[in-house]
Amino acid sequence: MADSLALPLVVDANGQFRRESQADSIVSLVGVMANTHSGFWPHAPWFGLLELFEESQMQVQELPRIGDAISNALVQLGVEGLSVTVHNATGEYGSRAFKITIREDGRPPVVRQVQI
Repeated sequence: MADSLALPLVVDANGQFRRESQADSIVSLVGVMANTHSGFWPHAPWFGLLELFEESQMQVQELPRIGDAISNALVQLGVEGLSVTVHNATGEYGSRAFKITIREDGRPPVVRQVQI
C-alpha cells in the first residue's frame, strides 16, 4: 500500500508537490511575514512584520517583541501550541538575517534562518 500523504504540502519550483515539516512551513510563513509591510493587508495588520524586523537593533541578541508578534500572528491564523524566539544572525552582504527557534511541547526545538 502507498505511503500515506503527510501535510503540509508545498509546490516546488518545478510544479511538483513535496512534503514539508510543520516547522519548515512555519518558518516559510515567517519569512513572508518578515518581508511584508504591516499595511499590505489592512484586514490583517498583525501579519506584516517588516517594519518590526527592520526596527530591531542589530546589537541586541534576543528580540522578544518580534517573537511575541510572530506568536500572535500564528494564533490569529489558528496555529496554537508553539512558542517562537528570534535572535539576530549573520546574513549575506546587504541583508539582515534572523534565527527563528520554534518550540512545540514534547518535540525538540527547530532552528531556521530568515533573511530580509
